[in-house]
Amino acid sequence: MIIPGKIVEPAITLKEQYFDLRGLSAYSAVSVGSLRDYVKTGLPHFKLKGKILVKRSEFDAWLERYRVNRSQDLDNIVDVVMDSLKG
Repeated sequence: MIIPGKIVEPAITLKEQYFDLRGLSAYSAVSVGSLRDYVKTGLPHFKLKGKILVKRSEFDAWLERYRVNRSQDLDNIVDVVMDSLKG
C-alpha cells in the first residue's frame, strides 16, 4: 500500500512540533505559570533569545512520568501485605 505524501508529511510535522508556553498551555490544559515552574524544575526545553520552546514529543514523554497507574499501585500494596504476612 502506498500512502500519499500529503498524508505522511503532516503526521511527521505534528510529531516534531514545537510549542511556546502559550501553545503548550492550550495543548496540555496546564497554565502558563505552572509550565514556567516546570521549566525551572526539569521540563525539557529550548531557549532562543528569551523565548521558551518545548518539543511536543519531549513534553509527552516528560508528562508520562506523572501517569497514575492504579493497577500497579494495587499490585504493590498486595505485595507488601503478602510479604508482611509471610515474615
